[in-house]
Amino acid sequence: MCGIFCSIHQPEQDSESTKQWNICKDAIAARGPDYLMEKRLTLSRDWLGHFAAAVLWMQGPRVTTQPSLDDNENLLLWNGDLFSGHLARDDVCDTNIILTELQSTKDVVSVLRKIEGPYCLVYYQKSSNTLYFGRDIIGRHSLLLKVDNKANSLTLASVANKKIKGIVEVPAIGIFAMNLNMSRINLACYPWKEPDLRFTDIIEVLETTLSVDIDIKDTIVGACSSAWTTLHLHPTRKDVEYLENVPCSKDFNEVLHHLLKYEEVDERVERLTELLHESVKIRVKKKPNYCKTCIRIILSGGSVTCTHSKIGILFSGGLDSAILTAIADKYVPEDESIDLINVAFERPASKNQNASHANNEKGNATQKYDVPDRKTGRQTYSELLRICPNRKWNFIQCNVAQAELQLYRASRICDLVHPLRTILDDSLGCAMWFASRAKGILYPVNEAYESPCRILLLGIGADELFGGYMRHRTILRHRGWDALVQELSIELARISERNLGRDDRIVSDHGKQSRLPYLDENLVKYVQLIKPWERCYPTEKMPSGLGDKLLLRLLACKIGFHGTATFPKRAFQFGSRIANGKENATDVSTRL
Repeated sequence: MCGIFCSIHQPEQDSESTKQWNICKDAIAARGPDYLMEKRLTLSRDWLGHFAAAVLWMQGPRVTTQPSLDDNENLLLWNGDLFSGHLARDDVCDTNIILTELQSTKDVVSVLRKIEGPYCLVYYQKSSNTLYFGRDIIGRHSLLLKVDNKANSLTLASVANKKIKGIVEVPAIGIFAMNLNMSRINLACYPWKEPDLRFTDIIEVLETTLSVDIDIKDTIVGACSSAWTTLHLHPTRKDVEYLENVPCSKDFNEVLHHLLKYEEVDERVERLTELLHESVKIRVKKKPNYCKTCIRIILSGGSVTCTHSKIGILFSGGLDSAILTAIADKYVPEDESIDLINVAFERPASKNQNASHANNEKGNATQKYDVPDRKTGRQTYSELLRICPNRKWNFIQCNVAQAELQLYRASRICDLVHPLRTILDDSLGCAMWFASRAKGILYPVNEAYESPCRILLLGIGADELFGGYMRHRTILRHRGWDALVQELSIELARISERNLGRDDRIVSDHGKQSRLPYLDENLVKYVQLIKPWERCYPTEKMPSGLGDKLLLRLLACKIGFHGTATFPKRAFQFGSRIANGKENATDVSTRL
């Protein structure tokens, strides 16, 4: 994981480039606390390149420094992980693998086709004098872009600052290129998949925003492209007969156990379980075996055996995080603890509560942070102790007072969320920042604790893949299965612009890396090929807590979760009580 920065500008704009780097520098350095380096190159008579990277050591036997130059003077800024595919190796840092692959060919697109895993990159190819940049097809890492036509400059950064106006997120629709043989800013795009109406709309908005025409090149057809095929399907009565014939029971676990008796249902659950295990396993194991504290000793030339927590999980107690937690238990060494991070925001006390708790500070504190996610978190924690009794689990209660929320929202979080600015971005950004900071009180021992983990597993993507939102139920009721499957496909395509870039900027601010097992390419491809009613069945027959994310609920039931398998979906911002349900989530936030 890295924080990356690139400025392509004319010689007379060098001081302006330095100014922009200084604005971004602290936020980029926070992403990569293990190494920071800059390089300045003369790219042509018209262009200078200012490249910088802050490295969070996550792969290989030692820190690989960036920006990386090869023997042919090609330069790579790489922020990513090769988790699967032909290029993935355990003993070599991905930066070196990608740079070697790119050096071996003039065809950059041929290398991009081989990459499987989350990434964003900036690559300068000397032979063609071309700058390539972009995000993977799912858009799991952040990359921001600013074009200044007046100054004739282009700036790229993992994270920026509100002081940098006119910066936008690079859309995860393809890899972009700038021809440095031309004297003015120019852009081309190699689409990840065959351009459709959505692609055209995004390009047109980008051209208008940047005031640059974008030349559309040949399609890349990346590793995950086939998963984005929209299937228009409607079930026959026979297709859903087994779903309609489930017992009419208030005990949802009885319904889940009934469905698991069907061989084809059980086979789907087993295949999904295998893919999730593969996804979690590589994301848990591919790392240096040191926590945040011990890695400082190693980087200073010392020696240490680290048995502290290296893996943390954002743990609301909901279905998605519970499944990841039980699977992670299989692949983290038995003598290491795993940190479960549960965040709650202070609830303003009523006058009656103030009176009754005036002389009971502990009771008052409990009441203030007794939010829905805290309750489900503790319930699922209890189930986890039963399912995985040999693990030391650290259940961290992160309690955020209103004063602390306002302080960090104004001083830090507003810049990390930028350029997004809605009330939803505000709520989720703040909730994610405090959760990934992972500082709080251990339950039930009531001791202060700050997680030293460097990797966070997040359940992002499960709702989009498995139909977890209430609107999915509404769409199915009013418009049918064709509309629902289209909605699921669109939501997965939009997840980069709605969530992933922002969340990557937020989590990385703590020198941690977010890893997203549900958005593994192999898992996404499998789920996208499953018929929609096999993923979810949000009908009157299966109410909330059963029909939504049905396939995941079946998996959780099979693992041994009872209560957790049937918890209704609850949005993070409401479960942690940061959001005000009376506000319109899409309005611009005045707090950022």
